[in-house]
Amino acid sequence: MSAIPKKKTKKGIRYTDTQKQEVIAFSNKWNADNGRGGQAEAARKFGVSVLTVAGWLKSGKAPKAAKVVKAAKAPKAPKAPKAPKAAKAAKAPKVPKAPKAPKAAKAVKAPKAVKAAKQATPQGKRYSDAQKQEVITHVAAVNAAKGRGGLSAAVAKYKVSPLTITGWMKKAGVATKPAKATKPAQVAKVKAPATGGLSAKAVIALGNQVAKLEKQFSKLKLMLGAIK
Repeated sequence: MSAIPKKKTKKGIRYTDTQKQEVIAFSNKWNADNGRGGQAEAARKFGVSVLTVAGWLKSGKAPKAAKVVKAAKAPKAPKAPKAPKAAKAAKAPKVPKAPKAPKAAKAVKAPKAVKAAKQATPQGKRYSDAQKQEVITHVAAVNAAKGRGGLSAAVAKYKVSPLTITGWMKKAGVATKPAKATKPAQVAKVKAPATGGLSAKAVIALGNQVAKLEKQFSKLKLMLGAIK
C-alpha cells in the first residue's frame, strides 16, 4: 500500500498589532451597542476564531494605541519687566513739641502762729483781818435779824466761798450756825414763908435760874460783839 500523503495544514496567519486592535475595537463597540455578541460578530467579520478574539481581549498583550506625539510647546513669551516701584515720598519732619511751661512754685505756707503762752492764773485773793471781821459781822447781823441766811448773804455780797467764811468764823470762835432764840427764863415765884425767910430749896432754885440767865447773857453778848 502506498502511504497516503498528509495534507499540509496552513500555518496560522499572523496578525499585526494594528489588525488585533481593529478586531478588539469592533468587538467592544458591538457589545456597547447591542449588549453582547461582540466576539462572535468580530470572528465572523474578520475570519478569526472566537477563541482567538477572546484571547486577544483577555490577554494584556494587545498593543496599546500608539501615543499621539505631543506637539512641541510653543516657547513662553518672555515676561515683561516689572515696572520699578515708585519711590516713597519722604516723610515730613515732625514738628518739635512745644516746651512745657515750668510748674508754678508752690506758695510758701505761712508759719503757724505761735500759741500765746498761757497766762498764769492769779493766785487766791488775800483778805486782811479787818475784811474777815467785816464778813463775820455781816453774817451775825443777818442771822440776828432774820434768824438765818447770814452765810448766803455774805457770799452774795463779798463773793467769798461759803467754806472760806465758815473757816474764818471757826477761827474767830463764832458759831457757824445761828443760835436758836431762847425764851427768857421765867423766874419762879417763890413764896416766902410766913415767918418772912427763904427756905433752902427756894434758894437753890433761884441760883439755878441765875446761872441760866448768865449763860444766855454771855451768848447774847458774843453776838453783839460780832455785830459791832
